This record gives sequence, structure tokens and C-alpha cells, in this order.
Amino acid sequence: MNSRITRRDFVNGAITAGGAALMSGCGGPGGAADGPWAPSGSPWTGYGGVGDYAWSNGNTQAVVDAAHGIRDRLYADPAAKPVDEDFDLVIVGGGFSGMTAAYEFSKRAAAGATCLLLDNHPVVGGEAKQNEFDVDGHRLIAPQGSNGAIVPHANYVRGSFGEGTYDIFTDYYREFGLPTKYELEPLGGGAEKYELTDYHFGPMAPAWEKAYATGYHFPGKGWVANPTKDGFANTPWSEGAQKQLDDFVADRRDVLTGVPNPEAWLDTITYYELLDKLGYGAEVRSYVDPGIAVGNYGMSGSAISGFAAHRLRLPGTTIKGKVISSSDIGLVSFPGGNTAFMRIMLQRMVPGAIRTEGKDSLAPVGGMIDPAKLDRPGNKVRIRSGSTAIDVRHPGDPAKAEHAIVSYVRDGKVRRARAKAVVMASGGWVNRNIVADLPAAHRAAYAEFHHGPVMIANVALRNWRFFDKLGFTNTRWFDALGWQTSIRRNVVLGKAEPFTPDSPTVLTFYIPFLHPELPGAAQGPAARARLFATSYADFERQLREQLTAGFAAAGFDAKRDIAGIILNRWGHAYVAPQPGFYFGRDGAPPPSDIIRQPHGRIVFAHSELLGEMAMAHAMHEAHRAAGQIMTML
Repeated sequence: MNSRITRRDFVNGAITAGGAALMSGCGGPGGAADGPWAPSGSPWTGYGGVGDYAWSNGNTQAVVDAAHGIRDRLYADPAAKPVDEDFDLVIVGGGFSGMTAAYEFSKRAAAGATCLLLDNHPVVGGEAKQNEFDVDGHRLIAPQGSNGAIVPHANYVRGSFGEGTYDIFTDYYREFGLPTKYELEPLGGGAEKYELTDYHFGPMAPAWEKAYATGYHFPGKGWVANPTKDGFANTPWSEGAQKQLDDFVADRRDVLTGVPNPEAWLDTITYYELLDKLGYGAEVRSYVDPGIAVGNYGMSGSAISGFAAHRLRLPGTTIKGKVISSSDIGLVSFPGGNTAFMRIMLQRMVPGAIRTEGKDSLAPVGGMIDPAKLDRPGNKVRIRSGSTAIDVRHPGDPAKAEHAIVSYVRDGKVRRARAKAVVMASGGWVNRNIVADLPAAHRAAYAEFHHGPVMIANVALRNWRFFDKLGFTNTRWFDALGWQTSIRRNVVLGKAEPFTPDSPTVLTFYIPFLHPELPGAAQGPAARARLFATSYADFERQLREQLTAGFAAAGFDAKRDIAGIILNRWGHAYVAPQPGFYFGRDGAPPPSDIIRQPHGRIVFAHSELLGEMAMAHAMHEAHRAAGQIMTML
């Protein structure tokens, strides 16, 4: 716990402007404040790594405090303040929804038109950010959240995957001129004998796990090797539970055959209720819950619609005869996750925003952000980080208004911008609190959106010999904070040395905070309370103890082998769609249909409207919103 973390370039000039607010009390390398939470200066935020995102690891303390100021009504009514600036469009939120809306504006709006994008984080990107470590001269990169994208092959046809919700993404993919195939880093030193995942979520899926050398860690028992391959026979579970788990992983049980309109029917029950109908007990529930929470919904199976589980392709939800994939697509997970796509879009929208050495389509992935270029007068799109929107409203009757006013806090001061149109690309938990004149129908619809948190912990290791000694590259834990992690083989961007058990690597833990005993609407708040109440040091200690318990006998030493730990807390990581979210209840339309309707000069866009908070869905909703605002303009 007292070992120093390598942070050779944590004072990164490229991010100084955006991170200044977070640097209070933080000294330079070797100074009094150069503790395990440098450079953030916050014992709650913790260590942020190096590079562009060193001050922007998840919801930092500064971001959380600013957001909770809205919830707690700490900001004075801004209506008395004059308007500072005028724009054609103001976008609130800098995740994929906001960035896609801004990108469309940059392409469609006439010369001289102006857009301001406000983002409350030090660096734009939402959950599409990365953590960077410098480990003994090796730069290691891992995702903060958003991760995994399809790769459309040359013969891919629009609409053949995801019922059309991936079409906008695949259009952008081709527009950006990105490859249809990616090479993985070469293996050596004995790593060749393993099937190593190149995608964090792959080994989490019950159907995919058998492809990897997997160990399950149980309290008091230790490791059980490859339990899915022998029907869970060597696990501590009872014989009956082992049979249930084996059936579950193989997806042998079915209640959907013969059900008219099975998709709509699935949306009338929770996934737990479906598991009951399939004859599965408590062990199956606890086995699948962490994957549900980190896979897309942030909560347990008792909180989500059976159709949401179908969207995640969980056992028991398979509809015979329904094609849910395409042979004309691949999958790519960049080292920093979907940060790659965010950076490519940023560079195309604001030329020079990323300093790059090359000019190929992937060059922005490895460049360095130049914050001076983002909010420069004369830009068609100006990006203003560290700006928390606190109030959005029309002056007078929204139906007759010719503009709306957005009030936001930056550097402790309230500022106001007037715009002919506004895109609320922030999440529903924000929108319902800051759109002051939100109609009753929209407010009621937003009450149907529940959100769960997830924490992504990236642990930089100097080697992974202890994994190799045990013969595992994929692990599940039933007695610890981080329930699953894998040794990952990265996509090659530039030159790559052979990846061996002696190579440094990053373990990425997608960590849920589950409360299946609570009603669905109460699970998210209870989970957030746990996430926010725990310090960086407490989480760090739990991860170190977990790895020590699992690997010390194989030669692991936490002080020697851990080079750094970065926590990325996302308080509202995922929407958790309850029964009726997708198809509506009692003849009423789904809540997302209402939210998609413009409110005066304000349009709403976020991936949660599709019931899954994912990059492609965010782009889909933002593209729709861009069309609505361009009609206004």
C-alpha cells in the first residue's frame, strides 16, 4: 500500500487547462502530495495515471461535487445574470451522443454557423476515455468504460445487424476509412499455448467462457480449473446446482417456443421471473448477476426486463429462428476501448485538436490532445470542458420561443449561453433536473429511467507469470470485489514486441455493486451509495488483497508486481430497463418515444433511449436529434 507508483509524466501540459480545477493541493513528483492519488490531489478520486486523461478518470471528486450541486439545489437562480454568448446550437454533454450531434452539425450547418459543446469533465469523451500507465518505460493503455465495436466487412449490408441500430455507426466507420481487419500483437515466451481474449467482455459471456483457460476462485477452496468443461463437478455447489449451472451455460432450457410475439412477452416479466419459469435457482441468479450488471444494465436480473436480457443474449432468452448476428461483421476492442473512435471524431470535427505524427485514419488514436484548439474563437464547433450545465429553459412559452438559454458553471462562475437550438446529450438523471420547463409528459417518462453504477478498475502489472504458473488467463471470483478479469491480447497500433508472461499488462476489472434483494428502482441508489462511500485506498486494499489471496502461492507479490491502480467510478453507467420499458405498459407508449419528441427548442439524445447505453446506440440517437435541430435551424 505504501509503494510508489511510476508517474514519470503525470504533469502533462496538454491537459493543464482542463485539469487545473482538480490540482488543488497537488504537488509535483516527489512532493508531499505525490501519494497514491497523484495527480488528482483527491484521496477519493485516487491516482489518475499519465497522459491526456490523467485528470479525468471516471467521475472524479470535482465532477461528482459539481453534479450533486444540481441535485442539492446549491446553485442560485441564474435568471438574473445576463447572457454571455450567442450560438446557433448548444450541446450539453460530451459523450458519444453529444459528440455525434456536434459532428453532424459540423458537416451539415452552413458556413458561419456556431456550436458550443459543454462537458462537465476535464476531458471530453463521456465513458469513452482511457487510462494510461508508464510501467518501467512501457506505455500501457486500458479502457475507462466504453469498449468494443463491430467491424463492418466490405460486403456488410445496412440493417443486417442490430435491427438497424448499428447502421449509423457502420456508416461512420466507413466514412472514417477504418480497416476491416486488425492484427493482434504477436505471442511468445509460452503465451502461444493460450487462447487470449482481445475483448474484455468476451470471457464474461457464459457461452464464450469455454474457449479460454479459466479458473474460478472460491472462499476456502481456492482455484477450480475450467469448471464449465466438466459440468461444474469440482465446484462447492451442490449436485443439483451444478446441473442447473451446466444447463444454463449451455442454454438447454426453453419456455419461449410457442409463445406468440415472444419479444413483447419477455418485456412483461423480469429476467429473474424468466429464470424461475426455467427452473433455475439462487446459484444461477448469483452466477449471472455480475455479468448482467457490467454487461449493460448496472443492476441484477430482478431489476431488468426479460427482453433486456434477450438484448444481452443471455441463456433462456433465445428465440428460435431469429437471426441476431451477421457473418459480415467482426469485432474490435482497442487498447483504450472506444476512446479510439471518440478521438477520430474529435480530430475530424476540430482539425488539429490532436497532435499526431502520422496522417492515416488511426493516427488520432495515439496522438496527444491540444486543449488550446478545442474552444478557439472561429471554430464551427467549440468544446468547453469543465463546464457543468445547471439550468436550461426557454424565455416564455416554449412553443413560441425562438431560442433557449443554457446556464452553466465553469471555474466557479455561472455563465449563460443563448442558442437557437439545444441538444440535451446528457443522461436522463441530469436532464430531468436541469431542464426547468420540462413538460409533465417528459418528466413522467424520465421517471421510468433507472440507472446503475459500475466501477472500472485498471491494475497495471509488471508481468503475468503467476497467471501462467496456474495455467489460467481468465478468472472468476466468488469472494472478492472484482468478480472477473482476463489477460488480454491487444490490437497492434504501430510496432509491437511479442507479448509474453514476462510482459507488463493491465488487468481490467468491470465491477458491479449488486443489491438483488431490493426493488428494482432502489438498487441503483443503494449501489451508488456504496460506490461513493468508499475511498480509493479502501478499494485499492481490496484489490491488492484479492490478487494476493489468489496468486501469492504462484509467486505474486503485490508490492513488487503492481505498478499502479486507477479507479473509474461511473455513478450512472447503465440504464436498467424494467418490464414495459421497450414495448410500453397498459397500452401506453414506451417512455423513450416521449423523450424523443422535441420540447420547444430543446431536443433530447442519449443511448439510454434504446435501452442499452452503448456507443452505436448513442450515435443512432444523436443522428436523429441532429436531424431535428437542423430542421429548427
